[in-house]
Amino acid sequence: MSLEHLRTIALNLPWFDYVGYLGMLLGLVSMAMRTIIPLRLFAIGACFCLGTFALLREAWPTLVVNAVTIPVLGWRTREMWLLTRRAGRAASGQTLSIDWLLPFMHPRTIRAGETLFKRGDDAGEMFYIAEGQLRLVAYNVLLGPGEVVGEIAMFSPTRRRTRTVVAETDARLLSIGESELKQLYYQNPHFGFYLIQLVTRRLVTNMERLEEKVQAADLARGSGVKTELRRN
Repeated sequence: MSLEHLRTIALNLPWFDYVGYLGMLLGLVSMAMRTIIPLRLFAIGACFCLGTFALLREAWPTLVVNAVTIPVLGWRTREMWLLTRRAGRAASGQTLSIDWLLPFMHPRTIRAGETLFKRGDDAGEMFYIAEGQLRLVAYNVLLGPGEVVGEIAMFSPTRRRTRTVVAETDARLLSIGESELKQLYYQNPHFGFYLIQLVTRRLVTNMERLEEKVQAADLARGSGVKTELRRN
């Protein structure tokens, strides 16, 4: 088959065949994408072109598959885009909110007096307190709604719990496991940077709280010594 013959065939092809070839090209390009959002955008473009081609060629099964795939890919792309935006706002804001992560977490309840985890346990998940209170036994500190517990140990080298946490009251928690966090990271690497920022900021906040308590204890101890000296 000569080059001239191929050129003649190409010129005689209907326009929607070119749309089909474009869809094929976009599908191949999507396979080369390393992050999920560009991959899905190229895949949506491929499905649109192939669906158009199938409609005009009256290839109904192909049309149905692509017509169903487009809204699914669009919805998943929107979810990931919103997640990255919320994570970015949380990382750059003044608060340590993780509201952006809540839709990916799973509910869990715990009764008053129950132990959520003990020091030395494997750190396989982190928890968000939706209702109720938890107590950090070693520090005798209460954690309430809106606070997170267990996130730092998940990223420590040993992956072991450093504190024992007990339910002070009946509590409703939301949890997410390490494997799910990894999936979110692989879908969009920017998510990992935001998560590292949030964990680091929370670690700094915990250190500041501990320093304040140590200073308060030193002041109380100094006041007690002065009182005892006055009595003597």
